[in-house]
Amino acid sequence: MKIVLNILKAFLINITFIGIIFASNSCPSIHPQEAKDLPVEQAEAVLGDILCSFIDLHTAGNNNFYSALSLTKKKIIPYIDLEYSTELALGGYWKHLQPMDKKVFERDIKATLIEEYINSLVDLEIWDRVNITVDKNFTQHNNLAEVKVFSSLENENITAAVTLKLIRKDRWRIYDLVYQSFSMLDYFEYSYDQKIKLAGGLKNTLNNMLQRN
Repeated sequence: MKIVLNILKAFLINITFIGIIFASNSCPSIHPQEAKDLPVEQAEAVLGDILCSFIDLHTAGNNNFYSALSLTKKKIIPYIDLEYSTELALGGYWKHLQPMDKKVFERDIKATLIEEYINSLVDLEIWDRVNITVDKNFTQHNNLAEVKVFSSLENENITAAVTLKLIRKDRWRIYDLVYQSFSMLDYFEYSYDQKIKLAGGLKNTLNNMLQRN
């Protein structure tokens, strides 16, 4: 489990890097809702909007837990399709859940993402050393698309490639991140499968989750 958690943190840190370079070089003024309805344009606008906000936060010396929490809820979570991510993470378990039970798992994923993002964003200090390239050659099949993003640190010959997986319903939203062949959904799928098996089924797992809340 510790290895899988480290993989998730690697995603979040690299996605943080992605936005930083947009903001540090030339913070884009376009809002995601004003960007073209194409996966690359939406990805660029979303990442720019997220991290420009965090750059402003750090520049103002206001990079504390509560400020990061507020921005995460406003600038990150709305751009993630939590319902679709949860459905994929639960796999075959999904069809056995009632609508209210599905929301319990959805809220759990949301809480995990918020916690991991905040820890990464508050502690990050290398704002001006990151470079980014968004690959314009995206792939798309119906309402699903993949966009590749490459990030690197100045004066270091290391490039991290992150693939954003997006789905379009009312707009394009991210539902998965892939880094070095591991995905965010890999983490949640593994985690929930283990929890459900250890608890002795979905009902017991839900009861445990509700008791914690």
